[in-house]
Amino acid sequence: MSEGYADVNGIRLWYEDLGDPAHEAVVLVMGATATAMSWPQELLDHLVGQGYRVVRFDNRDIGLSTHVDYATDPYLLADLAQDTVALMDHLGIDRAHLVGASMGGMISQVVALEHPDRVRSLGLMITSPGPDDRLSPTSGEMIAVATREVSTDEELAQREADLWRVLAGSRFPFDEAAHREQAALDAARGTNPNSAHAIAVFTAPSRMDALAAISVPTVIFHGMEDPIFPIDHGEALAKAIPGSTLIAWKGVGHELPAQLADEVITGLLANLAAAGG
Repeated sequence: MSEGYADVNGIRLWYEDLGDPAHEAVVLVMGATATAMSWPQELLDHLVGQGYRVVRFDNRDIGLSTHVDYATDPYLLADLAQDTVALMDHLGIDRAHLVGASMGGMISQVVALEHPDRVRSLGLMITSPGPDDRLSPTSGEMIAVATREVSTDEELAQREADLWRVLAGSRFPFDEAAHREQAALDAARGTNPNSAHAIAVFTAPSRMDALAAISVPTVIFHGMEDPIFPIDHGEALAKAIPGSTLIAWKGVGHELPAQLADEVITGLLANLAAAGG
């Protein structure tokens, strides 16, 4: 295991590199305003145990990576995709299996479209083809909570807990204590309550009509009660990406519940195997 920083594209990215560097790489790309620590440890351990090199990192504007003053140095979703490719270059990874959650799934789509030679397979979790009038809108309640101004650590922790409550589906009990613990860990490690990730997500162009160009094995995980990207976003991905597989979860929101970890791991491993991994 190693961790470090990559100076790329005028910013610095924190990363952690797990497993044998000689093995096929799985690059985990996290979602908006979430750090690399949000990836379940069980997933990391299982992938490494199956013989994969696993890389997770903080996107720009969050965690231990460079925080950006968006007003003076704005960035696009495409810039976040270029960061991912540049990190792969820094680590000597020619091709990788990309697994992205939420915004990370959008980043992974952009990489697959703009750099198809760098991608072995795609795992797309609770994500979307991008803003598109043909798809259902994001919940107004979620937006109101997510954009609520905070000025103290306690207010930030409360906002995070309230947000995750809105994002959670009805299938499993909501564990506020677990979300507060994760928020506290992120705050202690280094986060950025003013991250502009959401601007990058919702100002990106739709990829709906371009996704047919993706030819790598793709598995899509989506909650049927997702208030950010309703289920038709996941269905649109599955319809647009040739040969892709959609795993739709009843009663699940914009979340990756611990209770479904085995199902996520099984689906990912099957997709990696389909890619020859």
